[in-house]
Amino acid sequence: MKKYLYGFKLYFLGSFHYRFNSVIGLLFGSLSTLITIFFWNLIYSGDTQKTLNGYTLSGIITYYVIGSVFRSFILQSSGFAYSGMIKGGALGTMLLKPYNISLSIYFRNLAFAITGLIPQALFLMCLMPFIAQYLTWQMSLIDTVFVLIFLIIASISSHLLWSLFGYMAFWLEEAVAVMYSFAVLLNVATGMFIPLDFFPKWSIPVLESLPFSSWGYIPTKIYLGLYEVDKLLWLLFIHITWIGILILLQKIVWCGGIEKYSSVGG
Repeated sequence: MKKYLYGFKLYFLGSFHYRFNSVIGLLFGSLSTLITIFFWNLIYSGDTQKTLNGYTLSGIITYYVIGSVFRSFILQSSGFAYSGMIKGGALGTMLLKPYNISLSIYFRNLAFAITGLIPQALFLMCLMPFIAQYLTWQMSLIDTVFVLIFLIIASISSHLLWSLFGYMAFWLEEAVAVMYSFAVLLNVATGMFIPLDFFPKWSIPVLESLPFSSWGYIPTKIYLGLYEVDKLLWLLFIHITWIGILILLQKIVWCGGIEKYSSVGG
């Protein structure tokens, strides 16, 4: 494990060399958040007492602001990393190295996710004079612990699931195009565009039980204090179970892909 943590440190420090990319991504992401705040302010007509599906104006704006931070832990790039290695022929070299490829990619992308939080936090601090009145700040100690646990779960499950998508490159010529299609669908399932609470009530328990709900939706609702402890413990059990299932699926698909793999590239 020490070598993976050392790799994490190197990737963490190395990510600061691409400051321009970070700033550009930050500006576009923050612009989207500001537009969303303006949009919901119009829907609520500025009424801070109005409630829609359990969300006040303050709650819904906090959902998007905090959710944009928590979604940094979605390690979507794991799939594209695998796809690139498989199609480019670099996987053959990686297989000869004395470490677990999945763990290496996980810690690399986790390092990039954490460093991406730094400029994002600084930008939000600059916006605080304008948006502070809309945000909810109260969070108990137990909620803080659960938020951290679910962010770890989100990073692991997203890495595993996106790795499975990346393995499609073993069989498909245009795996990247398929992954982009999946990305759009998963953005809906994670509650990125609209909280899952606005979906039909019968579908909410189902959506909460899927691994994607931990990729922003559940941690943000925990932050807002919208879950009871017993419900959180049940969701924790479900999402840990999903991690076990995804690890098993990853091993099965990986073994099938390696049998087919030819490291000639292209």
